[in-house]
Amino acid sequence: MSTTKTPSLPSWFGRAVVEAALIVFAVVLGFIVNEWREGVADRHAANAAMVRVVAEIEGNIEQLESVVDYHEAVVQRIDERLAEIALAPETGRGVLFDAFPVILPRGVNAPGLSRFAWDHAQQHGKLDVLPYEQVAGIARVYALQDSGVEATWRQIVELIFAGPQVMREQELEASLRFTRIGFVELAAQERFLIERSGRLLDDLRAQIDN
Repeated sequence: MSTTKTPSLPSWFGRAVVEAALIVFAVVLGFIVNEWREGVADRHAANAAMVRVVAEIEGNIEQLESVVDYHEAVVQRIDERLAEIALAPETGRGVLFDAFPVILPRGVNAPGLSRFAWDHAQQHGKLDVLPYEQVAGIARVYALQDSGVEATWRQIVELIFAGPQVMREQELEASLRFTRIGFVELAAQERFLIERSGRLLDDLRAQIDN
């Protein structure tokens, strides 16, 4: 009865398998380490961007607080001028530009709001690693800034200062009431933005500290 002899593996085969396994393990480990490092770098970049955004929002709040009282005072001065016109026996005609030194002693005095840190964070801050709710909350505040306060004071400037009619004699009551509406809206938007920005800052500081 004949028996078949099982061929033996070369002596180097086992060593080759082990070396191949080690190479695969090293490659996989390298990918994992690189991904971890990139994740850490992205989180550092996001946190640094958020620190700058927090500082910018703090500065914007200070700007708003420096002008909102003035804008509310403008409304009060317009009300006083309208009361004078209502009580005066003569016509309420006049040149609107002549009324500005009294009702607008500092001009419109628009707040110098910034959004550079936020725009830079969106472009270079790796914000994808941050919670969606956090990024969305910041975006909403900056949208309020752009479509509210910034848009309103520009409309005030364009509507009451544009064109030669501001230098012409006219019925002052209608023009003053129109100007009043603009400043009432502007001051209300500033108060609202101060409140929303303050709440956002509290949340951001808590998240950064953690």
